Formats: sequence, structure tokens, C-alpha cells
Amino acid sequence: MKVLLFGQNAQNIKDLVERIGLKIVDQNPDVVISYGGDGTLLSSERTYPGIPKLPIRDSQFCHKCPHHGDEKVLEEMLAGELKLNEYKKLHTNLAGKDFYALNDFVIRNQHPIHTIRFKINGKFFIGDGIVVATSFGSTGYFKSVTGQTFDQALPAGRQGFGLAFNNTTEKINPLFLRDDDSANFKLNRGRATLSFDNSPDIFTIDEGLELIFNLSNQVAKIYESSLRCPDCQVIRG
Repeated sequence: MKVLLFGQNAQNIKDLVERIGLKIVDQNPDVVISYGGDGTLLSSERTYPGIPKLPIRDSQFCHKCPHHGDEKVLEEMLAGELKLNEYKKLHTNLAGKDFYALNDFVIRNQHPIHTIRFKINGKFFIGDGIVVATSFGSTGYFKSVTGQTFDQALPAGRQGFGLAFNNTTEKINPLFLRDDDSANFKLNRGRATLSFDNSPDIFTIDEGLELIFNLSNQVAKIYESSLRCPDCQVIRG
């Protein structure tokens, strides 16, 4: 199996990867090993979209990675014992260019002292903006705004996507949408920005602009273990 090591400190596991019998390559890998935190995983998917990812933890802030047993996780992957889950990515189009997000798209007021006025599927809101999240990304910014994840709100096995309303003038419950739904955002007043995942690219949204968000056919493929760590109670290898 050919693997590509991704992450600032990825060379720290080079010897372990080679000892187990995995071949390290610079291009055309079978698997990308994302060695770092949640941000490293998002960056690896943005750089190598669609290629299976194995996240290995190198940060106390990584919630998507196994917390222990790097060698065991690598051995299980090589033996075909890890589950490869697929997560649909969110899509939108801005100025004729398509963008895809594994975690979320965020629209927020460009100037902190001014709220924005916007519509979602024709309904009017005033606030700082919205977070449009996948089920994969619902444990991040979406949860910090709503206090819940998709697992607590959606039927088992359903992906869908959700909208969190950020600091609106009236408290608005999150909106949960089905896989084949879409969300139409229109900026009626003010200036806002659009960002996605942890990309450094941030785009300005002008008054009158409309964006449509929906789940795409593009998927991220991520290896996950079904074992649970008795010490920290998180999924691990």
C-alpha cells in the first residue's frame, strides 16, 4: 500500500510507517496519512480531495483522530480492518467558481460593529451570519453556536446538512436539511465574508448576492476505528 505523509510533523512517524510495511510516496498514494490535528485533516482533504485519509493525532485538539496506538491503527489499515467512511461535502458557487467544504461554510458580517440583513430560503433575519455545516463538521463551529451536533438531532444514518444562525436579534433554532435539500442565502444589507473549512481564502460578499448551498456528489473518505479508549472515552485505534 502506497501512502503519502501529510502534516508539519509528519516525518515523525516515517520510520514507524516504513517498519510496518507501508510504502511512502510523494504522489499517487492509495492513502494520505494526515498527521496532526483537525486542521491538518481538513488541509489534507483540500490538497488531495477524494483520496482516502487516515487521521493520526499529533495534537490534543484533534477530535477526528484516534488518541492512542498509532502502530495498531496503521497495522489495522494495512490489514483492511479499519472502516472507511464516506462524508458528502457541501457545495456552493461564487462568481462562477465551485467550492467544496468537508466541515462548513461560514458567512459572517465583515465589520464586527454592524450586523447584516439576509434571507434564507426567502425568510428574513438580522444577525452576524450563518454556519452551514455537514454532519462531519457539526462538532465544530456549528456546535459552538447551537450547543448540539447532528447526532443529537438527526435520525441514525442520515447525513443531511444544517444551518446555525450566529448571534441573530432573535434566538433561532438551527435548521436541519435533507441530503437533497438546498439553502438559498441572499445578502440584503451590509457587507459579509465567506470562508470554508480552514482555507486561508476569504471572499467578500456584496449586497444583493445570492449563494446556494447543497450537498454535493463529492465525498471525503476517512478511515475510522470502532474501538473505544477506556481512559479518554473517545474513538481510537
